[in-house]
Amino acid sequence: MTPQQLQQSIDALLDGQLSEADFLTLEAELSVNPQARQIYLQRIELDQLLSDNYRSDAGDKRDQETTPATRVATSAGPPRMVSRTLLLTILAAAACLLFATTLAWQILGNGSQDLAAGIPSTASEERSAIGFAVLSGQAQAVWKDQSLKKGQLIPSGIQHLQAGLIQLELFSGVQLVIQGDASFAIESPMQVRLLHGKARALVPEAAHGFQLLTSEGQVVDLGTEFSVEVDHSGTQVEVLEGEVELHPNVGEMKNLITGQRLLVDQAGQVSNQPGQPISVVGPKEMQNRLAKQQNQRLERWQNSVNELLQDPRLLGHYSLDGQLGYSRVLPNGVLNQQVRHEIPPIEKLSRKSVASQGAIVAAQRDADRWGRDQSSLDFSPVGSRVRVLVPGEHNALTLMCWVKINSLDRMYNSLFLTDGHEVGEPHWQILADGRLFFSIKPDDQDKMTRDQRQQQIYHSPPFWDTSLSGKWIMLCTVYDPDQQQVTHYFNGDAISQHPIPDHLIIKQIKIGAASICNWSEPMYRTDPTFVVRNLNGSIDEFAIFDAPLSGQEVKQLYQSGNPYLPLSND
Repeated sequence: MTPQQLQQSIDALLDGQLSEADFLTLEAELSVNPQARQIYLQRIELDQLLSDNYRSDAGDKRDQETTPATRVATSAGPPRMVSRTLLLTILAAAACLLFATTLAWQILGNGSQDLAAGIPSTASEERSAIGFAVLSGQAQAVWKDQSLKKGQLIPSGIQHLQAGLIQLELFSGVQLVIQGDASFAIESPMQVRLLHGKARALVPEAAHGFQLLTSEGQVVDLGTEFSVEVDHSGTQVEVLEGEVELHPNVGEMKNLITGQRLLVDQAGQVSNQPGQPISVVGPKEMQNRLAKQQNQRLERWQNSVNELLQDPRLLGHYSLDGQLGYSRVLPNGVLNQQVRHEIPPIEKLSRKSVASQGAIVAAQRDADRWGRDQSSLDFSPVGSRVRVLVPGEHNALTLMCWVKINSLDRMYNSLFLTDGHEVGEPHWQILADGRLFFSIKPDDQDKMTRDQRQQQIYHSPPFWDTSLSGKWIMLCTVYDPDQQQVTHYFNGDAISQHPIPDHLIIKQIKIGAASICNWSEPMYRTDPTFVVRNLNGSIDEFAIFDAPLSGQEVKQLYQSGNPYLPLSND
C-alpha cells in the first residue's frame, strides 16, 4: 500500500466511509507495517485535537457525530488535552487491541485453517536478496539438506551437491558448471571455494582476476575457460582456453596456458604428469542439455493439456501455446477441441455451454514459462485485460492459472473478476499484502449483519515475497458448496481451507461477462485506487472448471505444468 493509499484509507475510516473490503486491506497493512501504524496514530491524534478544539466552541454536540474510529481515541468524561506521549501510548495500545481482535476473528472466528507453515505469515517478512550467484540450470541434481530451484540465489555458506550437474551465473558474469558429488561455497562474485568435486568456469573479460580456491591453493583467471577437480589426491587444474595462474600453498606460482594440466597434491608438490583430463561439461553443452530437458517438459505439459481438454468439467482453458502472429484472440482450447472433432451442430447444442474465446485488450505478448516468444500475456500496461463470456449457472467452481508477478503494486490485483458484482458472481484476486482473495456475492446481503457479510470473503495467508518476483507460479482456488469449503492452493499445495457458512452457500454460480486480470465494470467506488486492478505481471495459462477439483488433481496440474520440475529421466 502506497502512502497516498494509506492516507486515503485512514481518512475514509475516520469519515465512516471505508468499505468492508478496504477495511480488511487497511487492517492487514496496519498489522504488518509499523510505519503505517505510526501514520495511523498521528492521523487519529490530529483528528482528536481538532475534535477537542471544536467541542470547546460547539459544546458536546460534535461528540455525538464522531465515527467509531474516532471514538477509539476519545476518553470518557469531559474533553481535555493530553500529552502527545501519553496519547500515542493510549492510541498504540488501542490500535494494537483493535487490529489484534479483528485479526483473531479473521483467523479463528471464520474457522479457516492455515495449511502453509512454510509461507511467510505477513508481507513484512519478505526475504531480501542475499547471495552472489544465481542457479541458472540443473540436470539430475540432488542436493543435501535442501532443494534449490532454477532462478534462486545460492545461499551463503557451504553447499553440498550430492549428484548431477548445476550451472551457476555469478554476478561478475562468470559461468560455472559444477558436477556432483561436490561441496562448494560462493564467497563473492569474484571468488568461489571448491572443497571437493569438479567445476568448469567460463570467465568473461569483465571478470578477469576471478579466483577459485581449494585446500591446496588458488587458481587466478587471466581470461580463460578452465576446469578444476578436487579429490583425495589433491587439486588438478586444466586450461581449456586462455591462461591462468596457479598459486599453490607451498612453492612458486605457475602459469598455465591452453592445453596444460597440473596436479598439486595434498603435500603441496606440483606434478606435470597428472591423470586423465577433467571430464565435466562446459556451459554451452550444459545449455544444450537444459534446452533438451525443457522441450521434454513442454511436451509433457502439452500431452496433459490434450487429456485435460477431454474433461467435461472444463469450461475454459486459455493458452496461446506457442501460436505466433498478431491475433488479439486468446483461444479457449475447449472450443477448439470441439471444432477439431467436428461435433454436429445438434449435438453441440445439447452439450453444456462453455466459455467463449477471449478478447485481448491492451495486454502485450511476452515469453511464456517454457521460454517461447509471444506465448504469454503481459497485463502490466494500463487497461490490460482479456474479456470472456461464461454462460449458464454452475454448482461449483475451480479457478487455476500460471502467473508471473512482477510486483503487487495495487490494492487489489485482479486474476478473474466478473463485470460488476451481482448475486452469485465470483471475484478472484490478490491483495497488496500477498493474500489470495475469493468471494461469491450472496443473496440478501443487505439483510445481513456486518460480520455475516465479511464471511463471504475467503483470504489465504500471504504467499508472496520478493523472491517470487518474475518467477512462474501456479495459483488455484476451489469453491465446493457440497463440502461447504473453499481451498486456496499455491504451487499445487493447499495453503488454507475455509468453511462456507450455511447462509452463504451458493449453488447457482453465475459468471457471464468477465475479465481476466482486470475489472471492467467497477462498483461501489470510482477512485483509481479502488478501480484500477490490472495485474502487474503475465499469465500463460488460465482454466475454469464448473466442479471442485480434488487436492490430488490440483497437484497433478502443477506437476504436469511445472517448467522447473525434474523429469523422471533427468
